[in-house]
Amino acid sequence: MGSSGCGPKAEGIEIETDSAAELLRLNAQIEAQPQNPDAWFARSRYFARNQLFDKASKDAQQALSIDSLRADIWLHLADLSFTTKKVDEAGQQIEKALKIEPEGVDANLRMAELQYYLGKYPETFKHLDVVIRKNPYQPRAYFTKGMAFKEMGDTGLAISSFQTATEQDPGYFHAWIQLGQLHAAKRSDLAILYFKNAIDVNPSKQESYYALAYYYQQTNRVPEAMSTYLQLLELDPKHVPSMHNLGYLLLFEKKQADEALVWFDKAINLDPEFIQAQYHRGYCLELLGQKTEARQAYQTALDLDPNMILAQQGLGRLKGN
Repeated sequence: MGSSGCGPKAEGIEIETDSAAELLRLNAQIEAQPQNPDAWFARSRYFARNQLFDKASKDAQQALSIDSLRADIWLHLADLSFTTKKVDEAGQQIEKALKIEPEGVDANLRMAELQYYLGKYPETFKHLDVVIRKNPYQPRAYFTKGMAFKEMGDTGLAISSFQTATEQDPGYFHAWIQLGQLHAAKRSDLAILYFKNAIDVNPSKQESYYALAYYYQQTNRVPEAMSTYLQLLELDPKHVPSMHNLGYLLLFEKKQADEALVWFDKAINLDPEFIQAQYHRGYCLELLGQKTEARQAYQTALDLDPNMILAQQGLGRLKGN
């Protein structure tokens, strides 16, 4: 964007004006060429970008009423159907595209992803084989293959597929996350590399910071875990799980109940129903000798989960005190 001296409010107005101007232009194209499917398709994509899915679907259907042999429009319509939870309709629309282009990469990829969603893995692989045969460099195909292998419990082939996805597209955030998670489950420090790659690819995504911090926590790297949780809180000051985990590390690893209490209080202020934070707050208060407040915290945890054994034990310890 150019430097116009406008503040955020003015920038918002500029964006809205640009969007309105685009819609006027698209409307004019349809009015000038009502029998041109591309005019309707263009406005459908505009509506989809702006999350006006009903209008987007109607325009896509209008385009197909003019030319029903457009596989790209059938796939666009299928995406809209899937987004609005009309899974059966999405499947039928992808089938239409496949009849037009049986060897089409996009159509087979969409069908593979749909079959994966439905848990039909042999069908998933059948369509992925077509995609990879036609385009051996398609990263989404390898990612989908990895997800299917993961669901089937074949960790080795899942890892291999995700690695291939990142080789084809080094910026594939979700493939790096999957590689990190699979290696974290094996307590392999390759997880650190993969989570850091995910952070490098998209520094604004919270998921990768939390995954890395939690892996550090699980492998007793307390300073690294705390540092990464704090990084995440700089990104999102309201990330409650990070607050809780910082408190947990301060309480059990650093033996600093007073410092831990600060973080549990912050977590509870944002999420009063966070049961573990309520319990750990009670434990901090018990250690600090604030027994009345500890009882109240344990009772709050039990109100949220009457079967929480640790809170029951906490109240038991404080009976008569």
